Amino acid sequence: MNLSSKALVYQAVLPGVMALLMLISCARPGDDSGDAALPIAVTTTPAATSPAATVESREAMIPTPASTATPAPTIQPTVTEPIPTAIPSPVVPLAISTSVPVGEASRGGTLNIASRQAITHYDVHSDVSPALSTWGPGIAYSRLMRFQSGPGIALPSLQVQCDLCSSWSMVDDTTIEFQIRENATWQDISPVNGRAVTADDVVFSYRRQQRSEAPNAALLHLLDSMEATDSGTLRLSLKAPDADFMVALADGHSKIVAPEAVELTGDLIDGPTVGSGPWILKDTRPGVRHFFESNPDYYEEGYPLLDGLNIHVLQDAGTRDAAFQVRNIDVHQMSPVQWRDHVGRVPDAPGLLSPDQGTGLEVAMNAGSGPFQDARLRRAAMLSMDPWGAVEDIWLGAAAVGQGVPSPAADWLLPEDVMRTFFGDATQARLLVSESESETPISVTIKVGDFGVSYLDHAARIADEMRAVGFEPEIEVVNRRIFGEDVWLGGDYQMFVGPMAPVLSPNAYLLSVLHSGGQWNTTGVRDAALDALIESQAQELDPTKRKELFLEVQRRTMDNAHRFVAAGGVSIWTWWPRVRGFHPNFAGFEYAHWSRVYVR
Repeated sequence: MNLSSKALVYQAVLPGVMALLMLISCARPGDDSGDAALPIAVTTTPAATSPAATVESREAMIPTPASTATPAPTIQPTVTEPIPTAIPSPVVPLAISTSVPVGEASRGGTLNIASRQAITHYDVHSDVSPALSTWGPGIAYSRLMRFQSGPGIALPSLQVQCDLCSSWSMVDDTTIEFQIRENATWQDISPVNGRAVTADDVVFSYRRQQRSEAPNAALLHLLDSMEATDSGTLRLSLKAPDADFMVALADGHSKIVAPEAVELTGDLIDGPTVGSGPWILKDTRPGVRHFFESNPDYYEEGYPLLDGLNIHVLQDAGTRDAAFQVRNIDVHQMSPVQWRDHVGRVPDAPGLLSPDQGTGLEVAMNAGSGPFQDARLRRAAMLSMDPWGAVEDIWLGAAAVGQGVPSPAADWLLPEDVMRTFFGDATQARLLVSESESETPISVTIKVGDFGVSYLDHAARIADEMRAVGFEPEIEVVNRRIFGEDVWLGGDYQMFVGPMAPVLSPNAYLLSVLHSGGQWNTTGVRDAALDALIESQAQELDPTKRKELFLEVQRRTMDNAHRFVAAGGVSIWTWWPRVRGFHPNFAGFEYAHWSRVYVR
């Protein structure tokens, strides 16, 4: 391994530290609360009250829950047409104009959506919660880069494009130069008062985000130095080549803030919220609402299409669903059961399945000790399973089967026909058990994280499938903290079933979970050839070459038969007919898609 590869391996664990704290402390997808696909985060700063907060009765907005109806078929995925050109690697985004013709889109009106969590303060660099960054006041801010969304983007996707920048170029493998948009200005709010956004503002923001006490510092862990060579030019230098660096810049936590706003009190805990994005925060009350109006000076001409965007804080799943049913909310994320009931009432309801990378039910086998030291038994266990059947029966179709690595683009994932070759062949499974010459039935303890009924049901199904080919599984249910600390992190298992760590970038997962030197490689698989593939793709800046390596990494990992995602997280979204242009990409806490939505 060369020096730059070592730097990537040793530092790749940093972006996931917060993610594992989430895994240990919080419920994950599949809870029976109806919040199945929400990325749950831990707030790290004491609560504060906004000086702009106003008083209004929340009960006046909350409707009486609607009654349910006869169950209906589960949602079908919305098919999006692929982009006719090759999909670029996240580190080589298309340097294109992001302003597109509005066409027949209507202007004006207000969209109402819901947030599941209350914010505790307003400082976007001092919080990891999506309640602030993505579903709250944080949407007033821009980033240097953002994730692409639209009708031509097949999901999942980590493709990026310029946000505050107008273009960028690679000076060399570790140096990137950005040009800041000439027409980008801060919102006309004191103390910034509409001045131009400069490269110095970006440097200030990244240095603030990199502070040792800042919870989002890990996103910029490979950023070595930065320089504003003039007011419109920014140069960033990395410690090592990283094909995922642009993903960090596009992450919804990597906000660009105004120095003057910070200097008022030394932080942004109580605001003011002054961004350069499409939405101006006009009214906010933590735990109740965040209301925005369109920014008339926004740098993308013609956007946003709406006059206003209202985010209502509704922390109860039933309340959110009831608010949607009586049309107080226009766009809604549903649990599978809620969707089934909704289609029973509204048969022609539109629906979208949105992949939630870094979430879902993971299965892993420990190759370091016990029966799964024998690769034939690991393969036999996988061949005994039918994860697609479990997705339909347990998850009502709202989940996906995959290797587990977050993918830069939809066509970078192993196709389903390839994935199916590793499962669903009981005859071959029994043959492998016989060839292992192990005494049957083979005792196996499956540790299951107590993350809801669906997780327990899925584990029971796996045990039955394995029992049919010569194993004798015993299920041991462990609480969430023990699962996170002792099982997932500590490696104390023969086999586990539980949530995967919500690591959202490809390299963070590959280098920390699958690489032999990865801090979280607890399955005991050590594969030098796989390590070489992981290191090569991590630094490969040519998207075509990286895609080939990325696919081979997944194939070899599945051949090693030690971990996969049996029910990857999927969000179900629906909306009322007046909502148009809803083509979201929620990857990396993205929110730019709301500026493209319009109502009729």
